[in-house]
Amino acid sequence: MRIAVTGATGVLGQEAVQALVSAGHEVTGITRRDSGIPIVEGRGASAIVADVFSTDDLTRAFRGHEVVLNTLAHVPVGGAGMRPLAWREDDRLHAEASVAIAKAAAEAGVHRLIQESSVYLYPDNGADWITEDQPLSVRNQAFRPRVKEMRAAVDFATAGRSAVILRLGQLFGRDPQTTHALKAVREGDPILLGKPESYVTLLHHSDAGRAFVAALRAGSGFYNVGGEPITRSRWAKDLATEAGARHSAKFYPEITQAIVGTRLEVQRRSLRVSSVRFMNETGWRPTVGPSTPGWSRR
Repeated sequence: MRIAVTGATGVLGQEAVQALVSAGHEVTGITRRDSGIPIVEGRGASAIVADVFSTDDLTRAFRGHEVVLNTLAHVPVGGAGMRPLAWREDDRLHAEASVAIAKAAAEAGVHRLIQESSVYLYPDNGADWITEDQPLSVRNQAFRPRVKEMRAAVDFATAGRSAVILRLGQLFGRDPQTTHALKAVREGDPILLGKPESYVTLLHHSDAGRAFVAALRAGSGFYNVGGEPITRSRWAKDLATEAGARHSAKFYPEITQAIVGTRLEVQRRSLRVSSVRFMNETGWRPTVGPSTPGWSRR
């Protein structure tokens, strides 16, 4: 298949490009700057420079492709996420660029849109399992960009087209967020939000890349994609092991957690998310877990 990937120079986009190329697909990586061309080509794809906020630009870039995969995001690292303005670029990508991408894909004659999303749209559900049928918790205005993104993908799935929306677990691997977390663990600084007994559903970047390939086989709809959920106390130990630290990763004090703001509040939620639907539909399985040695270097 001919597949166009937006956000192709990001950590997640690069994994997607490499996995799709390895699976034998003809991949075009969309980059916003000339400096991104060697990054895309280094993963085995061809590159096109386009303005991701311009429907006209994107329509030209998407013509001749059967599938568009959108991985655009710009998440602030570490404590920067507590500053509302730090999310301005991420909000714009989801609220404006993702909408332009869905519209341009339809105008270019693309048959399938694969949209990255997040399990953090679900409410805290304690120790109970979360499936795709669980209502979302997105009333706060901070979620409006993600809601607009989802609606654009759903609107794309008309006139014989299909949209696959993947709600990905918390990503970990060789990325700035995880690198920051491992550094904090080594230095003995607090890094974790939530309670030790609450659940987190993790997804290694390499498995996310493989999930995008698997999504080509999925029917139109929403799918959870993650590994086996674990408690945050277990994640604290796994982070320490990977960091080579003597003690488990530390949790922020409750008084600090109470003022993290809406953006980071989602990371306090207990999310025991089931990915059974996606596994049964596509045959995908996670291969790298938090106890896999050397996961931060893969």
